[in-house]
Amino acid sequence: MSQPIEAGAVIGGRYQVTDLVMTSADGDEVLQGIDQVLNRPVSVLVGSSANSEQLSLSAREIATGERYAAVQVLDLGITEGRSYLVTNLAESADLLDLVIQSDAPYVEPFYTDTLGTEIFGVTRSKEPVTYEDDAEYYEDLHSQEDSRPAVLGKLPEINLGDKFSGLKDRFGRAKSAPSPAAPVVPPRTVGSTTEQAPAVFSPVSSPAAPAAAPVPPAAKVTRFESADSIAEPAVTSAAALAAAQKSRGVPVDDAGQRVASSFPAAAQSYTEVPYDDYEEEEPQEGGKKTTRLIVGAILCAVLVVAVVFAYNALGGGPEAPVASTSSAQASESAPGSSPESPNTALVKPKIADISRLVPGNQALNAETDNTLAKAIDGNPASLYKSYSYTNPQFGGLASNMVFVIELKEPSDISEIQLEGLNGSGGAFEIRVGDTNDLAEAKVLSSGSFTGPTVNVPVSGENGEALRGQYVFLDVTELPRRASGANGSRPYGLQIGEFRVS
Repeated sequence: MSQPIEAGAVIGGRYQVTDLVMTSADGDEVLQGIDQVLNRPVSVLVGSSANSEQLSLSAREIATGERYAAVQVLDLGITEGRSYLVTNLAESADLLDLVIQSDAPYVEPFYTDTLGTEIFGVTRSKEPVTYEDDAEYYEDLHSQEDSRPAVLGKLPEINLGDKFSGLKDRFGRAKSAPSPAAPVVPPRTVGSTTEQAPAVFSPVSSPAAPAAAPVPPAAKVTRFESADSIAEPAVTSAAALAAAQKSRGVPVDDAGQRVASSFPAAAQSYTEVPYDDYEEEEPQEGGKKTTRLIVGAILCAVLVVAVVFAYNALGGGPEAPVASTSSAQASESAPGSSPESPNTALVKPKIADISRLVPGNQALNAETDNTLAKAIDGNPASLYKSYSYTNPQFGGLASNMVFVIELKEPSDISEIQLEGLNGSGGAFEIRVGDTNDLAEAKVLSSGSFTGPTVNVPVSGENGEALRGQYVFLDVTELPRRASGANGSRPYGLQIGEFRVS
């Protein structure tokens, strides 16, 4: 089994290992490191001797798009006889999936032309199969077809004309001379009432049907003659009333003299209204429309007055007079008033200088102070490096080392960032103050140098940016360098960029 790769080792002359994440049962190692060329964190999977070939195959399939994976392939190489894969920061499970051989796609094992061989043990023949009794079979089949009409028999010929004529004679009506129309009974007048004669129905004679199936005579309705010869009487309400009384046995004269007391209560007070009275009601309708228009206009006027009154009452009227300058100055100088208005624009931090402070031993590491400016030049590739020590407590020569960032003016600070650290472990504090006195500065955060970059968000009491002019990085323990360190003195500090925003 190959020796495990330790932190600080460089793979492929470019990727420096910062941490060993895990090792699988097969000997595959998942590492975390730094790309020294691009200065970014990466994940490295070093396959075991048995899985190196599969790792290389999986990496090429991902790179060409033949295989999907939740990682991005950055580099592929061989170290100490084993394949290694460099990806973006990824989960260990996603990386170890790449050393597992994927299932082969399903391929149909047999095809139609070989199906007979697999089932019956012989190749399927393309020639038709014949039997010794084929001729006898087809001869018997033809004999059955020839004998089928003899069994079924021929259908008898049917004369459809004769059948229909018989049905016509049995159920049809014979052509005969039209029967005389029934006499029309003219309406008669009884008293002052004209009665309409009822319709007269007369049977229509039909020729005698055969004795076997007698047909009942059909009835025919005789309609009245045209109105040109006999005028239809006009039926009035009085005539209808008289006809109703007659049907109940009341004499016509008595029906015409029926008193009003015998009518329903609703009809006793009814008075026939002349047609001209309806025409006089139209002006009344017009008057109602005019009244509605007047009421609507009054309501609109009231609504407009109410809106104007509400607008003036809510302060929408003339602008209030501007206070004098002396009054404004007096209010600004009043005790308890804030010198800054709430709409004051935020001040963006701009770094003016950086310095280093070692309480009790300022001369320690003083020879590297000329490179402090590299930490604020805006280029992460230019590095500030301290001396290396045998232990994280500065070799017992100091308790802490403070790096002080001075801003050009008091500014609103929202984030502090350290880049290019190239180390792990250690301890530090971040403070912000209005002066260069470390004791008066406010402690914002504390942590360790884990990873190549450290981000510290800064906020005030109400979640807003914190106002200050000095930023302090108080290093109480040195981190262990990931690369480039002396084996006997592995502890030291490296800063690529110290940003304040």
